[in-house]
Amino acid sequence: MALRISLLSVRSGGAHSNATDTLVEDYLQRCGRALPATARVLRTEVALLDAVREERQGGAVAFWMADLGGKVFDTEQFAERIRRARDGGLRHLLLAIGPADGWSAEAQAAAELRLSLSAMTLPHELARLVLAEQIYRAATILQGHPYHLGH
Repeated sequence: MALRISLLSVRSGGAHSNATDTLVEDYLQRCGRALPATARVLRTEVALLDAVREERQGGAVAFWMADLGGKVFDTEQFAERIRRARDGGLRHLLLAIGPADGWSAEAQAAAELRLSLSAMTLPHELARLVLAEQIYRAATILQGHPYHLGH
């Protein structure tokens, strides 16, 4: 059974870009059956944490969050981390982009991994797009596809 990835994000209802949503969906659809991925937007961090708790009841679920203070991975390391999770029996990986004002201490404590997308602060929508592309890139690396050439 393939590892499923859900890209979760908190968006309180402010302005967002339909164009970005389209690009995010495009990258995630490209992952195909090898690493099926979907996106879901939640209105609050509380709703996101409730979704994480609900998913964890089924077991074999991990929650990773994008966080400025998180661990830095290059693309190959990120793909390797996903491969190890998949090969270790993980069935569902929840990757999350947090609220505009940052993650609460409770959310940070709930995550098995905090990863940094950049040392720079990225707008919420751009962070979502970057993470979606990296999920797709990881899928291609895991399949040996030439999309990622290591540069």
